[in-house]
Amino acid sequence: MTMAKKKRSASAKESGARRRRRSDEELIADLQDKIRQVKTRAATREMKKSPAMKLAITALKSIDKGLDVAAEENQSHLRHALADARKPLAEYLATTGFAIPKANLPRGRRPKMD
Repeated sequence: MTMAKKKRSASAKESGARRRRRSDEELIADLQDKIRQVKTRAATREMKKSPAMKLAITALKSIDKGLDVAAEENQSHLRHALADARKPLAEYLATTGFAIPKANLPRGRRPKMD
């Protein structure tokens, strides 16, 4: 069995470009960033153990589902009401470090009440 040689890309050969090696400081900064991300995920997992936080996260997800259903049914008044209820809850969860999913919030002017 013969081993196939790796082919270099033609553009790298022609341009004479070389691989740029990161410095020790850059490697350390990247690893510290990864450590921060792992600590944030661990804190989020710890928060999810609290019954109150579980219910708050569930409420946020339910509001998001309600926004989607209201959009399908063309109920703009309901969408705006749900969006108003979602904002403070999402802000609180974001300050505690929970990653908030992006919601399909209504755009444009609020419709007049009839």
